Formats: sequence, structure tokens, C-alpha cells
Amino acid sequence: MTRTHRVIEVETPSDFDFAWTLGFLTSRVAPALETAAADLYVRSVWLADGPVTLAIRRSLLPTAGRAAGADAVRARETTGARSASTAAGAGNANGAAGASGAAGSPGLRVAAAPAISAALLRAAIVRLFDLDVDLDRFAAETRREPILRRLVARQRRLRLPQLLDPFEGMIRAIIGQQVSVRAASTMINRLVEAFGKTSPALPPHGAFRAFPRPADMADAGVDAIRAIGLTRAKAASLHAIAVAVASGALDLQALRDAPADEAQATLVALPGIGPWTASYIRMRALGDRDAFPAKDLAVIKALDALGVPRTRHEAVAERWRPWRAYATLHLWESLSG
Repeated sequence: MTRTHRVIEVETPSDFDFAWTLGFLTSRVAPALETAAADLYVRSVWLADGPVTLAIRRSLLPTAGRAAGADAVRARETTGARSASTAAGAGNANGAAGASGAAGSPGLRVAAAPAISAALLRAAIVRLFDLDVDLDRFAAETRREPILRRLVARQRRLRLPQLLDPFEGMIRAIIGQQVSVRAASTMINRLVEAFGKTSPALPPHGAFRAFPRPADMADAGVDAIRAIGLTRAKAASLHAIAVAVASGALDLQALRDAPADEAQATLVALPGIGPWTASYIRMRALGDRDAFPAKDLAVIKALDALGVPRTRHEAVAERWRPWRAYATLHLWESLSG
């Protein structure tokens, strides 16, 4: 029978807070692209040169799986004869613990359509949820720096949720300029509905659309992009970036691999991208764990609350290298309590 999807199980670090991560993603959901509820996150992503629908659920994995260490992954292939919801353990908030039913290691059970390789799928999940960083090193840094120690002392450990597609990250960041998170999500959803392609079905999770490709937005033109409710200036910026990526003038993989200063300079040279936007893109789309959006209003407010003079914000943050993106997450989180 034709394979329609793949299921893997990925062990997660013991400090991985899926509930917090899901909350972070839920506040930014574009319903045409993704959904988040309870212990489940479903979305369309671009992998292996095509759209892939993922369903990710918290699970308990058999204790035996720990024999392979923190990098353990078990994958199995299923066919259309067995639903993805069954294979992914849908309906079991704690996830299946294997045939023995014994409690096991914390992990994620991931279903994907189509049936891409287990290695590619696992790499995507590790990057999406920032599972490969050693936060013990960040914790050690917090103990040495007084302000950082005060900031994180009563907070959980936070990992940096990342966007797998740098182009999506750039578009989201520009749309999010000077508007609320909710307003940005609304505009992103309209963009996906207008220009996104249908993603493969992964029953019973409904139909999703993949994030628009650069070539599709480039071909659409400024007026069509503006029609979703954007200003002409913002629509022109999105179109110019789509053209740059589609034409090859902007190489996103090279941007991901570039040193931080070079990536920042490349980004701020693009139309509509200033230092804040560039830093946010580096955090969420390029995986730069030291990116720091110093002019972010929430960052400023949180540092003010910690008693840091505004003239000292950036100087203080310099002491947090190379972990400033994590410090940023904690600054944002400090405002939610």
C-alpha cells in the first residue's frame, strides 16, 4: 500500500516545557496554517522541497528508549489503512507508553504527511522546539550575573521556538511591526489564505495551507499583497523580499550560516527591515541564540521593571552573551505574571 504518513517518537530534555511552548505558539497562531490546543500542535511546514503537515503531541515514551541517550528517535511508517490520529496517539493526553503500558521518558509523538524520512522529520522537530541546546550552561551563566539571576530565578527554563522556514520568519516579522500579536496573526492568516498552497491531509486534523512561497508572492505583486489589509509600504517591503529570495539575490541558507554581524547587516540592508526586525528574524528564523532585540518595547519595559536605567539596557545585555535570545524570552515572560 502507498505510504501516506510517518510517525516518529522523539525524546525531549527533562526540562522541556511543552505547555509553555504551546502557549507561546498559540498566541501567534494563523488558523489557515496551524492550530494549537491542549497537548497538540498541528501545522504545515516546508520540508524536502514540499509542504508537510505535522501533528505533534506530548507523549511518554517507553523507558527502554533511553538506552540510545538524549538523541534517541524511533520511527515507524504507517499506511492509509491506519489513521494518523491513531498512530500519533491522539486522544491520550499523556501519550502511549508502549506495549507494556509502563510510564516512560518525556517525549513527543509526531505524525507527518507525506511520509518524509525519519531523519529529516526528527531534525525539523529538534529545531522547531530548540531541543538540542544545553540549558545547564545558560543556568550557570544566570548564577554569575546578578540581573539575569533575578530575572530567571522564579521562572521555568525556556527554549526558543523557531520557525523552520526563514522566509516565513522574515514575512512574519515585517507584518508584526508596530501592531499587536493578534493583529499580526490576523494579517498572516489572510496572507496564507490568499497565496498559500494546500498542504497534504493528515486526518483527522482538517485541511491546512502551507506558507506562501517567495515566487508566488513575487508574482502576485504589491497590490495583491496590500489587499490583505497592509499599508502600501509594508506590502512593498514584503514583495521586495519575496523577489530577492525568489530570484536568488538573497540566499536564505547562506543567511542562516552567516556570522551574526553579517546576518544582521544583510537583513537591515533589505527594505522594511530595521535593527529590531533583524534581531527578531535572527531569533525566530535563523536560530541565533544570542540575538537581542534591544528596541523591543516589551524588552524595554521588563528591563525598566528590573531597575536597569535605559541608558544601560544594551550594556547590561552585553554581559548575557552568548545567551541573549534566552534572556529575551525571560524578559517577555516576566511581564506575563
